[in-house]
Amino acid sequence: MSRVREKTSPPLSFYERRAGEVNAAVNGAIQQKQSFGMGLATLGLFACIALYESLVAKNFPLWTVLLPAPFAGYLFLQSRSLQNKILRLFRLGEYYDAGIARLTRNWEALDEGREFSDPDHFYAADLDLFGHGSLFQLICSARTQAGRETLANWMKAPCIWEEALARQDAVSELRERHDLRDALAVAGAVKATDCRPGTFRAWASESSSEFPSWRRAVAFVLPFSFVVLPLLYWFRRIDGPTLLQSLMMAGVLQAGYASASFRHTRSISEGVGPISMELPIVSEIFQIIEREHFTSARLVALADRVRQASPPMNRLKWLIRLLKQRDDAYFTAESYVLLWATQFTMAIDRWRRRYGAPMQDWLAAVGEFEALISLSAYAYEHPQDPFAEMLASGPALEAEGMGHPFLDENVAIRNDVRLGRETQFLIVSGSNMSGKSTFLRAIGLNAVLAWMGAPVRCTRLRISPVTIGAAIRIQDSLVDGQSHFLTEMKRLRRMIDTAGNEPLLFLADEIMSGTNSHDRRIATEWVIRALVLRQAIGVITTHDLALTEIASTGLGGQNVYFEDSGEGGNLHFDYKLRRGLLTHSNALNIAHMLGIDAAATRIADPDRKEIEKVGGSS
Repeated sequence: MSRVREKTSPPLSFYERRAGEVNAAVNGAIQQKQSFGMGLATLGLFACIALYESLVAKNFPLWTVLLPAPFAGYLFLQSRSLQNKILRLFRLGEYYDAGIARLTRNWEALDEGREFSDPDHFYAADLDLFGHGSLFQLICSARTQAGRETLANWMKAPCIWEEALARQDAVSELRERHDLRDALAVAGAVKATDCRPGTFRAWASESSSEFPSWRRAVAFVLPFSFVVLPLLYWFRRIDGPTLLQSLMMAGVLQAGYASASFRHTRSISEGVGPISMELPIVSEIFQIIEREHFTSARLVALADRVRQASPPMNRLKWLIRLLKQRDDAYFTAESYVLLWATQFTMAIDRWRRRYGAPMQDWLAAVGEFEALISLSAYAYEHPQDPFAEMLASGPALEAEGMGHPFLDENVAIRNDVRLGRETQFLIVSGSNMSGKSTFLRAIGLNAVLAWMGAPVRCTRLRISPVTIGAAIRIQDSLVDGQSHFLTEMKRLRRMIDTAGNEPLLFLADEIMSGTNSHDRRIATEWVIRALVLRQAIGVITTHDLALTEIASTGLGGQNVYFEDSGEGGNLHFDYKLRRGLLTHSNALNIAHMLGIDAAATRIADPDRKEIEKVGGSS
């Protein structure tokens, strides 16, 4: 497939076409494998007939039974190769299906990343970073758990200015690299959730005691004696009784040695069990990265880190494979004689002590690379979304044509936002369901995307380094004894404390809705004044028009609003942000639309009859 076609095809059309091609390739490979199976069965039947004709009918020489063997071996190897090909094609098909799901917002088919949720995080729950219908679902296409963890960490913590620019360059380079994303999609034999860097970290940091040097020497000499003694007997250097006595003595010594080393050997061999499942995918990703020649500084640095890792990791994979040979039934006796497990657990332990610490950095490099690959896929899937212009100083957020990333870019209503020295905060009033909460989340999510190094859902975005603080989805807690109002006040207090130490973008929905209008007006001004004095910028929303007075107190605020039109249940929302104050509400219209006013003035006939029945029987 030509690179030109890949660049000019709309992302959804490209994914659907590739998914169809992969599905056709899977069906073809399955049919071919079935043909090879039929060929093997035919050759087996021929061998049976040849065996009968040779041994019973005496018509053919016995060697004719071996004639099908080369052909059978060829078909068997081809069948195994096809099986591996089918498995890789299945994974590639799953990758393109996930891409289609992201573009069509099929949330049920996407990775939710719920294990990264943190109820105490400053904005993760408020902005729907994880879970069903989340930013993680729209971005994550990572093949490994290291990539998923890195991507989640990038979402939850903004990077520094230089790092954001470096990520943007890397994502730009990777945006059209379908071949690289395909290679990563089919790497290894385990799923992403099965490959956990924590397993490697735990193994690398184990505090087991080191094998003494004399044990390594004894482990070599004892098995060697079982080779040397028969050779001495063969060359008549020792007689039979001496050979027997020497072998018995060596056997007793070896049994004692193996018994003394058993616990240490078993703990090491059991420890490598989990990582042996994950090594293939990590090693294959290393090889994929090694083959590439990147130009952006971030990718070049990652590739250099990985190139240092490949030889040691390949050696570890080889050592573990040899250790597992002892489980082969045909090699059990020899493995005991050669102290096979002891030899290779010692070698693996030496490897761990030498490369354990660097290995964690290598895995971190894989995680960063996978996160950048996920961002590049997101950038490809949203070609109209530009990168933000990252300002070195601020605070400032200037967005033109800003939309919510979860909504289809072709139907989402976009608005402009400008926050900075002149306008430090906006007070957004508006009718119910008019889009105030969505507007807040659009600001927060685009800030998250910008400081991840990803494209943003804006026509243009200029943003300075900011820490996001949100109070949008506040939950009370019976277990912790905290009401909704107390929880919100603690979050607002945290915003004030944070703003005193670093630039803050605050987002508060229906601020202080849990108290009366008088107290709400005073306390809200306290909060805004405290934030503005600490140079924070942000947006609050409210239904209480008394709070809109705060914008005219000289604190650098501005009133804006969303409105609706229509009456009697025929409500219409245009979701356009307007300057000024809202002059009406729609709460009564919504109540009328749901029939609540009617329920308050009359009782439906079945209910009336039931009430009269109860009243008559009393």
